[in-house]
Amino acid sequence: MVTKSKEIMELDKKYYQQGYARVPIVIVEGKGAVLKDIEGNEYIDCFAGIATANAGHAPDALVKAGTEQMKKLFHVSGRFHTVPQVKLAKKLSEITPGDLKKTFLCNSGTEAVENAVKLVKKYAFTNGLTGGAMISLECAFHGRLGYSFSLTANASYKKGFGSYSNAPGVKHAPVPYSYRSKFSEEDCGVEAANRLEEVIDRQTTGDVAAFIMEPILGEGGIIVPPDSYFREIVKILNERDIPFIVDEVQTGFGRTGKLLASEHWGLEPDVMTLAKGMGGGIPIGACIGTDQIASCVESGDFFSTYGGNPVTSAISLANINYIQEAGLVENSAKVGKVFLDGLADIQKRRPLIGDVRGKGLMIGIELVKDPSSKKPAKNETKSLVEKLQKAGVIIGLGGIFKNVLRLQPPLVISEEQAKTVLEKVDDGFSKI
Repeated sequence: MVTKSKEIMELDKKYYQQGYARVPIVIVEGKGAVLKDIEGNEYIDCFAGIATANAGHAPDALVKAGTEQMKKLFHVSGRFHTVPQVKLAKKLSEITPGDLKKTFLCNSGTEAVENAVKLVKKYAFTNGLTGGAMISLECAFHGRLGYSFSLTANASYKKGFGSYSNAPGVKHAPVPYSYRSKFSEEDCGVEAANRLEEVIDRQTTGDVAAFIMEPILGEGGIIVPPDSYFREIVKILNERDIPFIVDEVQTGFGRTGKLLASEHWGLEPDVMTLAKGMGGGIPIGACIGTDQIASCVESGDFFSTYGGNPVTSAISLANINYIQEAGLVENSAKVGKVFLDGLADIQKRRPLIGDVRGKGLMIGIELVKDPSSKKPAKNETKSLVEKLQKAGVIIGLGGIFKNVLRLQPPLVISEEQAKTVLEKVDDGFSKI
């Protein structure tokens, strides 16, 4: 018997560019933290569309905001002033740290990063420099197009793309990956910061447009840098007047138990990039800079036909307000602790679990062949993801070695749902 899902998947294979591996499920409906496929099977969603549906699936507040705006105005382009656009820009200035103020709206995280690079390059030029170098981290993910592709540091994504994936001037500093470091957590942070300093002083002429990093590396495997790392790199960057770009595309809007992950370390970057959870599922991104950095921008430097679209801006603003007013940041911290405590308990009897790490509802579970060698258990990780899908749980897979389970559910997930997921995870290990 040919199922509806098989029919759709066959059409997909025939007509859609297969640029990435698809999960063999056809999703047709979602509400809260639950997804439903075309056959009517339900799943607890623990990936939220790659940390995007932070406010849950189809929240009434976002549906209402989008519907009301669509009745008024779909689109006029960034050539005109619109009310939702300026309200959203003002909101972002109010909730982001430090002196961040001027927002440029675009359509995705990749575009946000591309515009952030343009901004710091232009800033360097207006200060008599070329901004020839840009530095990111090993294991980083900042996008798959243009300059952002070069800032991304994952060889498996770059194979076959030659110089398109390796722009001149891009350097990658060692990642503060405590679990795989020979140092203690504190010393790992200091050592990685020292290595960043060496990259700046030995591999560049000092003409560095910016250093960019994710406060928690998502695609790289939910790598949480030690506190010592942030303390040291801020000093290093300030001493050299190098702008700091914090990429909060995946970590923002309650994901880590704070509205923005930067709050965990008191970071006050010169530029911040935002997307994913910013729109709750609507394509939108933002690059926000300080007045000092943004002062270099001239007419014509930035433009996007759809950037700041009235509908997406209205939904994004409603989304941010909903996350704040419904207590989803607090729920992220509370349910995140339930997950972390439960996973720590499971780890005691499941030797495949090498490390459990994260903040809020951004959690990584790294699987290894054995605790001493820490050899990545890539096949076992893939198998567990598949078994969980069959058991009604959708979970992410990532990490530089493809051996990290990425637990990033909608922030509306309940403690009861979390406990159900933990039971299914534990049971899944027993079947590998």
